[in-house]
Amino acid sequence: MRHRLSGGWRAGLFSLAVALCLYTPLRAEQGVAIPVDQARAAAVLAWQHGDLETAQALTTRLLAADAQDPLAHHLTALMALAEGDLGTAQQAARRAYGAARSDLQRRNAALVAANIAARQERGVALRYWLRQATEAATTPEDRQSGQRALAQLRQISPWTATLRFSASPSNNVNGGADSPFNEIDGVPGFGTLDGDLQALSGFVAVANADLSYRLRQSAQSETRLTAGLYLKRVKLSDAAERQAVTLSGSDLASNALDLGLSHAMRPAGLPGTLDVDLGFGLGEDGDSGTRTTRIGLRHSLPVSDATELSFGMGWDMEEETIARGRTQRMPQINLSASHLRANGDRIGASASAYKVDSVNGQQRRSGGMLRASYALGAPVGPFRLSGSLGGSLAHYEDYMVGLIQPPGGRRDQTLFGEVNLMMPEVSWAGFAPQMTVRASRTDSNISAFDSTQVGIVFGLKSLF
Repeated sequence: MRHRLSGGWRAGLFSLAVALCLYTPLRAEQGVAIPVDQARAAAVLAWQHGDLETAQALTTRLLAADAQDPLAHHLTALMALAEGDLGTAQQAARRAYGAARSDLQRRNAALVAANIAARQERGVALRYWLRQATEAATTPEDRQSGQRALAQLRQISPWTATLRFSASPSNNVNGGADSPFNEIDGVPGFGTLDGDLQALSGFVAVANADLSYRLRQSAQSETRLTAGLYLKRVKLSDAAERQAVTLSGSDLASNALDLGLSHAMRPAGLPGTLDVDLGFGLGEDGDSGTRTTRIGLRHSLPVSDATELSFGMGWDMEEETIARGRTQRMPQINLSASHLRANGDRIGASASAYKVDSVNGQQRRSGGMLRASYALGAPVGPFRLSGSLGGSLAHYEDYMVGLIQPPGGRRDQTLFGEVNLMMPEVSWAGFAPQMTVRASRTDSNISAFDSTQVGIVFGLKSLF
């Protein structure tokens, strides 16, 4: 969808394009075939001296000899741009990029395409081509220049958008039990669990899309409208389909839509920043649906140039859309700290606690989580490594198993960890592949909730 841009945004785009995306002269020897060497050199010389007629004639001959000549397409784009024919220039720039035979040619073509997108007021296209130009940068200086340009665009544009996708094979896509038997600590005897309640292997795909629009900005505050979409799809393995009784992949699918308003500010006399967030959401999980309302408050405090502390609190209310009147409320608090070491490594730690108040005793609970993370600043071979370890507790005071109430209620203890590997040298438009290996182990006084989950998540991460 194309939006009319404000005068300040238009001027910012154009000045940025002029500064970064004007023609960078191509050397005639790049990608040269000897029979057309003189024609290429003459076409470049004619363009540089403003003789568009001669340059056009020579470019036409070059394309007749080779329809994939990157220099000829590049010159065609430049000449059309000079004459104000943005449609022709756009097509030629795309062809020049597609036909490019070196990173320098790709960068030059992408810069011209970015210039055209700026003049056409197409902000998304401008970002795309600047990412391509930055990806093809042949020097650290050019790469840093592209990263600065993208950062400036994010500041100029009122819109921000992110899209994340991951795919993960897992040994336990339903959070099922490790054993077919159900035992309760302190209660003699045991029961059995059908196939639906035991661990099922399969494949999980998740997509997240977030969009926000800046309503207001000043030196001390910023207000944004936000929207988020979450989609999860599950495919059971052949073995899991044979084991399952009635459960299918669609029963494990979930969707969520969230709309909100966020406000960040630096109040006078209060160090750091304060973020207030209000949101409304709709969710669907299998056959059940929910409506949610949330409000959150977070205070971030830089302790030094390398260390930051953060404290947050929130309150969520969730109402089932099918079983009317079944509402649960969840107050929560969290603390986090982050420290950047002199060698570039980053250490993080967080703690959180919550309580769920519900008319349904099976959902009423309290709990907390501790987590520590570490990210290496320097790559290890082709990889950038990071990881985390943590644990959580959950206590369901009024939980029932049929007519039996376990002594002390239900108590779950979970240990979890993950390792992230990213390959920054293998990237496309600034997005590098990332692999995350995750594992968790839950022990409960009700063995139906004893579970082990191991999965490998594949996704993409932005480098700039």
